[in-house]
Formats: sequence, C-alpha cells, structure tokens
Amino acid sequence: MAEQNEDRIERNGAVLPSWLSWQAILLVVTIVFFLRNMLIPLVSDDIPYAFIWDGADRGNLLDGVGERVRITSFYDIVVSQWSHYFTWGGRILGIGLTQFFAWQGKLSFNILNTVAFVALIFLIFRLGTGESLKRINKTYMVWLVIAVWFFLPDPFLTVLWMCGSCVYLWMALLEGLFLLPYCLKYWHKDFWETPPRWSIPIMAISGLAAGWSVETGAAAVAFITFFALVYFWRQGHLDKWMLVGFIFLCVGTLMLTQAPGEMHRLALQREFEYNPALPPEKYWTSLMFLINFNECFWPVMKCWLPLLVPVVFYICRLPSGQRLNKATMFQGVFFAAALVVMVIMMFVPMASARAGFFPTVCVAIISLTALRELMSVLECFAKKHVALCRGAFCLVTAIWLVMVGILLHVEWNVYEQWNHRIDYINAHANQELVVVHQIDVPPIADDLEDWFDRCFTWNTEILAWGADLEPRMEGSHNIMYAQYYGWKTVMTDGEDRRKP
Repeated sequence: MAEQNEDRIERNGAVLPSWLSWQAILLVVTIVFFLRNMLIPLVSDDIPYAFIWDGADRGNLLDGVGERVRITSFYDIVVSQWSHYFTWGGRILGIGLTQFFAWQGKLSFNILNTVAFVALIFLIFRLGTGESLKRINKTYMVWLVIAVWFFLPDPFLTVLWMCGSCVYLWMALLEGLFLLPYCLKYWHKDFWETPPRWSIPIMAISGLAAGWSVETGAAAVAFITFFALVYFWRQGHLDKWMLVGFIFLCVGTLMLTQAPGEMHRLALQREFEYNPALPPEKYWTSLMFLINFNECFWPVMKCWLPLLVPVVFYICRLPSGQRLNKATMFQGVFFAAALVVMVIMMFVPMASARAGFFPTVCVAIISLTALRELMSVLECFAKKHVALCRGAFCLVTAIWLVMVGILLHVEWNVYEQWNHRIDYINAHANQELVVVHQIDVPPIADDLEDWFDRCFTWNTEILAWGADLEPRMEGSHNIMYAQYYGWKTVMTDGEDRRKP
C-alpha cells in the first residue's frame, strides 16, 4: 500500500503524464512535418534543376532560357554538375542532391527529408550535450522542438522547399556530422582514445563534404575546428584524424568558394537577372548594407535571442570566478563562429536570412549545452512548481497547435491552387499561350510573415520572387515549367508583384 501511495504521489508530481514520452512528442512533430512536405509541390528552382545544366547557354535560371534536356540518370547529374561548377557555382553537393530528387520524384524527397529533419534534432542534442540518445528526456525534446520549429531562419525555405532543404538542412547534417567527433572528444577524453584505423579516411571524406557544402556553414565549421585544434594541441591530445579532417575541410571549402563559375554567375546575373530591389550598380553601397541588415542580419539575430536565454541564465548563475569553464568555452567558440559568419554576410550582395541557417543551428547547440548544465536546477524547479510548469507546457503546445493549423491551412490552399492550375493548363495544352491566375495565399499567411519577420509558409513575397510563375513570357520559370510538363507557353495574368 505504501509503495502504491508513493507511485501515486510521484505521478501527481510529474509535470507531464508518463504516456507522453519524448518519443511521442517527436513522433507527433515528425508526422506533421511529413504532411507539410507532402503539400509542397516542386516549385521555383526545383523545376529548372530537373534538367541538365547547360552552362554554354547561360544555365537554367535566367530569363529567356532555351530548350533543355531532362535528367534521366546519374550520369546526367554528373555532367550537369560539372557544367554547373564551371559556369554557375560550387554547391555541387546540395544542387546535385536537388537534381537527384527532381529526377526520382517528390515522394522520395518527402520521406528522406523527414528523416533528415529528425536527424538534425538528434545531432543538435549530441553536439550540444555530448550525451548518447538514451539521455534525451522530455525537457530536452520540448526545447529542441521549440528551437527547430520556431527559431530557424525562414524554415519554409530551408527545411521544406526541396532545393532550399538540400542546400541548407542536408548540408547542415554534413557539417554537424563532421564536428561530432571533435565535440565528443571535447566532452569525453576517452572518446577515440585509441583512434580506429578508419578514423582518418572517414574524417577526410567528412571534412571534404563539410567544406564543400554551403559557404556559411563551411566558414562556421572551419572557425570552430580551428579553435578545437588549438585546444587539443594545448591539452596534448591532438590526434592525426583531427588534422586530416581540418585539412580536407579546408580543401573542400576552397573547392566550394573558388569554383570558376562563381564570377561567371555574377557577370550573368548583372546582365540578365531582373532585380529591381538592388540593381548591380548599387552593390556595396549603403543601400546594399541596409537591405542586408533588414533582410539577413537582423531577422537571424531575432531568431537567436530566445535560444540565448538559457545560455545567459546559465552564465549569470555561475560565480564570477568560474565563468570560464569547459561549457562556456564551448559556447563561446560556437557563438563567435555564428556571429562572425553573419557579420561577413553583411558584405555579400542580396544576402538572405537563409544564410543564417547553420549559424542558428550553432546557437541552438549551445542552448542545449546550457540546458544540460541547468538540468538539475530545472528538475528542482519543476518539482516545486508543478502547476506552473504544466501551464507553460500547455501554453507552448497550444501555440504550436494553432501554428500547425495555420500552416496546414495555407499549404493545403496553395496545394489545391497548384493542382487546379496544372489541370487547367493540361486541358488547354493545344493553345500556343495559356494564361493562368497568379497563386494567392490566404491573408493569414502574409500576416504571419509580418508578425514573425520570417518565412514559415507560403506568402505573397516568396510567390512573387520565384515560387510562382511570372506575368512575363520570358521568365525562366515560365519556360522551364512549360518544358517540364510538356506545355507550349504559359504565364500568369496580373501585374508583376516584385516590388523594389
């Protein structure tokens, strides 16, 4: 009887019911994420990348693009990326992955992208805490869900849109996996105490992939790894696999940033790309810096502020003489890497908030570090204030559910419009020119953009800037969509919604 009473008291004192495990929380989020993937069609650059890149004819993304050949094999992707590297840019891993999924179909992407999203959650936990997945609890999982759902910059464009996800989410996995051995060695001295034989070739491949991923992520990883090498050298624990990994990381970064196509693309964009917001002659002027601050730097900083709350709270609780410890040094290096990258992006023409994806992942990682250090304090607080913690969880859950309802409503609405449009054009495919209505989003979608200053779902701005067809016959997406679906010529009615 006494044991039963103790069990009942323990259950009543728990913040969350026993059946609501961290696995259940993750499962619900995963299902919703998969459903959202299913509602997003191939849009914007997804369609042009379904074709072999024709660098000899200005590529596939500029106005007036000519006839292109569909990708039908791995060989086509290799040929395409060779041309892409020498005539457009060095992101051959992310763009090559986009071309693979454009060839294989959206369903395969929907499934694997959901797996990648869950993997990112686990990876953030492993990097930030150094603990095995067995140590995840409900507190960690709730915070991880909050971080990846609410505080990633432009999540619709970085984890859901196919091309954006391949370039940002999937490349963040490569970058995080490269950092994982360094972080585990930092947290646990006995990790790879006797490095396995395969550690050197694995770190070479991993370093090359992380460096050849995406510019902002590669820069942040290089910054972090450099300071890791300095730390391990001073500790007398610098191993060969660490140096090999860093060397190949640098090689990959050089291959990415020094791609011959980078300058060629810039010249083509200056001549052919329509951009009323920032004409080429305004590059590196006060207008460019103002746009970059408003469109890139400040929106990303606002994502960081909530993630930094546990970090600041943890540091403030430390005695003044103990604020430089193993956890805070780790946090300082990751935060400095994130901040340096965002400052550099101020000098890049037309930098977008998407560039802050991996820097924000770095901030999420250090928030998990703070959470680990504060876990005993949080557990004591939860036992003393059960009702308050339950109320906070219910509030967060209610906000998340309302957000999910809005997102699914908007995405289902746009999904139906896309399908009706395709049916309409197919019914009039014999016409030389088919004019269709522009896609319109429910008003709540634009309100969401205004409230949060980030792209959670479709909105008028991203439709105007490439996600929808254009009211200009020469628009590259109009031409590529027509070739993809076997139409003649297609365009939208109405005025150009791109505003300076």
